[in-house]
Amino acid sequence: MSTAASPGGAVSQRGAVPAGVVAVVRSTDPQFARTASLGLLAAGVPGVEITLTVPNAVELIAELAPGAGGRVGAGTVLSVDQARRCIAAGAGYLVSPCTDLAVLEVAVSEGVPLVPGAATPTEIQRAHLAGAAAVKLFPINLLGGVAFVRAVREPMPEPRLVVSGGVTIEQLADLFAAGVHAACLGREIIDGDAAAAGDVDAVAAQASRVLAAAGVAVSRSMVVP
Repeated sequence: MSTAASPGGAVSQRGAVPAGVVAVVRSTDPQFARTASLGLLAAGVPGVEITLTVPNAVELIAELAPGAGGRVGAGTVLSVDQARRCIAAGAGYLVSPCTDLAVLEVAVSEGVPLVPGAATPTEIQRAHLAGAAAVKLFPINLLGGVAFVRAVREPMPEPRLVVSGGVTIEQLADLFAAGVHAACLGREIIDGDAAAAGDVDAVAAQASRVLAAAGVAVSRSMVVP
């Protein structure tokens, strides 16, 4: 049986899904995304998911992934071609809002974890049995939040669960207590004004404050897949 993550989180190696907090970087401004990603990494956020909706996202992943110890992943991966490009760029893990078995097959064959999205117990189990490293409950705020996690975990303790879509800092403690492996934060953890201004240090400071306020201690240990 897989175990749930503690709020402390764990920094990831390639071949593992970050445990704890994953920051989702989504912007139409590539410089904003780069500044945000650099600040989040500097703060020690366990996972930084750069979505493919960011212009030149693959290039940014290729720039940041080599020195990030597996913490930089690719988000919104929707096709086999995208998956292959992100893997070649060095993404430590892939994330998708849905489950595409062809994409999952590529990730499994390359040894790079994919976290596909699911919204029902049937979808969760299918993704798990197909080799998903974890399954993303998305959008969790519309699925029922903590109550949905508890309802799923009781009869289905095996799949690792990641929650995304409207997660707030105030919900983190309850979500981890309910057994999630990781929780995704976006605007809650990224100082948008600082990122827009190119201020990496300010982004890092805000991320550190959020982690501390949420009781999430940054861990430098590596998770074992």
